[in-house]
Amino acid sequence: MAMANNKTQCSTCNKEKITYPCKGCSKEFCLMDLTEHKQILSDELNLITNEYNEFKQRINEQKQNPQNDLLIKQIDEWEANSIDIIQQKAQQCRKIAMGCLPTFLTDIENKFNDLSEQIKQIHHENDFNEINLIYLRNQLLKITQELNNPSKISIQHDSQSFINEISIISSRGKILSNHF
Repeated sequence: MAMANNKTQCSTCNKEKITYPCKGCSKEFCLMDLTEHKQILSDELNLITNEYNEFKQRINEQKQNPQNDLLIKQIDEWEANSIDIIQQKAQQCRKIAMGCLPTFLTDIENKFNDLSEQIKQIHHENDFNEINLIYLRNQLLKITQELNNPSKISIQHDSQSFINEISIISSRGKILSNHF
């Protein structure tokens, strides 16, 4: 009696051999190729396990040090950029103010010199009354107030922000932070 032919073609070496089915990929492998196929699957499982362990390590690191989170880094970068913009704007305003101060002080000094001449003239002529004294006192007070509270130079606040505002939005579209 002849031996039954139970050989089929191996899907790897394409030879007619006794094969074993892999239920995962539905292919038939000879014993040598099945062993190799099993090793490839084991290597892939090890790779997935290593990736899993690396991911788990990242989660643990972020729990211990949330400052390393990309979102926190982006907020820190926004903060630094905003501070730079504010410092640049402040420096520009200082420069402009410093340019205006000499003119402002010269104007006050001229008014003061005019008042000084008027006082000298009154002393020299020795002809004055209460009305003249009130006028001189008011002029001196006016110049003093102008020096202490310069109305010709002031800061104007613009309600439109020149800094880009940020908000934190969850994956559900919910805003988690308010504008300042």
